[in-house]
Amino acid sequence: MMHWVGAGRVVGPGRAFQSHFGSHNQLNKLHDKPSARGGPHIESRETEDKSKAKPTMFCHHPHGVVAINPCSMGSKFGRNPRAVVAPACLKMPFCRQLMECLGMVSSAGPAMKSFMKQGQDMAIIPGGVEEVVLASSKVERSYILKRKGFIKYALQNGYDLVPLYHLGETSLFDVMYPLDTPTALKVRLWLAKKVSLATGIGFGWSFFPLVPKPDMKCVTVVGNRIAMPIVEEPSREMVEQYHAAYVEALKKLYYEHRELHPLYRDRDLELW
Repeated sequence: MMHWVGAGRVVGPGRAFQSHFGSHNQLNKLHDKPSARGGPHIESRETEDKSKAKPTMFCHHPHGVVAINPCSMGSKFGRNPRAVVAPACLKMPFCRQLMECLGMVSSAGPAMKSFMKQGQDMAIIPGGVEEVVLASSKVERSYILKRKGFIKYALQNGYDLVPLYHLGETSLFDVMYPLDTPTALKVRLWLAKKVSLATGIGFGWSFFPLVPKPDMKCVTVVGNRIAMPIVEEPSREMVEQYHAAYVEALKKLYYEHRELHPLYRDRDLELW
């Protein structure tokens, strides 16, 4: 067993380290083998030598209003993972320069495929801009049911998947009324899908709304590794199969650990 000295600890699956927002909670990375039938196979094993590990796609959930925890935790797992961001982030002045300096990779198909051929670990937020729209401090939502592209790319490039869930991320900001009403939510989702723009206003700390609530605790839990084979041209059925396995792993991760955060103990996870 490895131990991390500093902000967090490396502990076994099913356990977590709690502290205020932005803290680093780390769990041991797990390696698995595909089943003989070629389907998803998930199991716990000892951490292997990083130099021999397969490339890994660390999938962070949920996005939240600003993605505080995914951003602060993204570099803490894997072998110098590169973060994947929406193409719009690389088109805005100043934001583009900042993202490029940090080595961000566009989620646009050609850019992502080109990067994955290098076999370097990466960190993504599968929910994207749609999950920003769905962010709520009252209802926990994940935009994952129609997100299958990352599964296909992982199969084509032999990337294993590791889901992470940040309990408390969606409570760092409150969404201004009436932007969280059902009608407004539908309009905002439509805009997000049409122009990749996440509209909305989040309020954090009462003294400075642009800053997350300083007294909000967050807990990050890390799921078991999902081993993926290398399939140059995966069929739609295969993508569906692995996507279904990933969704089940995400649900299990959330429901088995939600009691670690008092605000989420009785909160169900809505899948969109």
